[in-house]
Amino acid sequence: MPPFSRSVLHWDGDRFFASIEQASDHKLRNHPVAVGGKGRGLVLSASREALRFGVRPGIPMTRARRLCPALISVPAHFDLYEQISDQILGLCQERTPLVEPLSVGAAFLDLTGTGRANGSPAGVARQLSATIGQWLRVSISIGMAGNKSVARIAARLRKPGGRIIVPAGEEASFLSSLPLRLLPGLGAHAFGLLRVAGLASIGELAQSPLDALELVLGAKALPLQRLAQGVDMDPVRVKTPALRQQQWRQQIEFPEDVWEEPFLLHTLRQMLERAMADVREKECLVRQLTLELRYTDRAESQRSITIAEPSCLENDFLPLLAGILRSTWSRRVRIRSLSLQLGRVYSPSPQLSLFEPPPKHAPVALALAVDSLRRRFGAQSIIRGYALDDVAHALVRAASPLLATPGSDSCEKCA
Repeated sequence: MPPFSRSVLHWDGDRFFASIEQASDHKLRNHPVAVGGKGRGLVLSASREALRFGVRPGIPMTRARRLCPALISVPAHFDLYEQISDQILGLCQERTPLVEPLSVGAAFLDLTGTGRANGSPAGVARQLSATIGQWLRVSISIGMAGNKSVARIAARLRKPGGRIIVPAGEEASFLSSLPLRLLPGLGAHAFGLLRVAGLASIGELAQSPLDALELVLGAKALPLQRLAQGVDMDPVRVKTPALRQQQWRQQIEFPEDVWEEPFLLHTLRQMLERAMADVREKECLVRQLTLELRYTDRAESQRSITIAEPSCLENDFLPLLAGILRSTWSRRVRIRSLSLQLGRVYSPSPQLSLFEPPPKHAPVALALAVDSLRRRFGAQSIIRGYALDDVAHALVRAASPLLATPGSDSCEKCA
């Protein structure tokens, strides 16, 4: 064993939404339950009783009812799930201050050096699982290893209620035979490229010549290969629940002060599209959008909006941009910079096929196709219809330097 090794624990909720619904309503216990049905009409989570009938996350609710006529479908209560997740994080912080929420229903703990206070890391895993099960009636799976990526993979291998400990020095052998899709950080686009190249397991990626991988993955080749070899130096970063919106952030500082609302709205739309493309690449969903403005006098203003269901589509946020811009821009002062943050992150499990939607849920497939074309041919190869008017506003602004009076820090916002 190496003279010094980290102890990183990752917990991941089992049937998290369905378990919380059953725990909060005793009438649902011991009955087949599926969470979802609104919005895109997919099953988001299924109870143990429903899984026995073949009801799986990601399938249409209509098909789930055919598989299980006695199925009880309940709408998702995302605020409740976030509240329970935060309570579990509170239990984790009693063991170590180094707790990093990954998404709603999952987190990392760094237990390195806590043995004298908590006992062995394996004992902490058992106690945490038992406490959450008895107190909240929620089951979790736990993986423990010397780094975050291996611990995360281990937590997903033996669901529900499993605990896997990967000893120090055995990370590469543990990963070698596992399917490539389990590797964290491997987005849908990179996964498709590697499959076309003939790679199917994590071990094959770990042993491939780096120069050949660079032809396929470019700059991502070395970081992904290191993860496949079981090497991950990424530390557990302390994040409170209130800071989860900083998972994705787009920021722009203007070369000169800006006051035209159409130009700012055009900029925000571009920032949102880039951020949501990254969300899709990471195969996640988000519920919250936070806008922060910095004025020319360095004062700042911030507002957040939360949608009813988590999404990976900018279409669900675009209609809200004009409203949040006007509510955040509360002073009649020019703007120096914009910051757009996405948060309240949900990471679907590998079984939740939100990124392989059936035909009637084509918006996700369309968005992924647009992402692929933009990566190949450039960001401007496909633009939305609204962008034509936005570009016209931007051109007018660039060609009309007298729109604003030089040297003035306050002005009337355009309607």
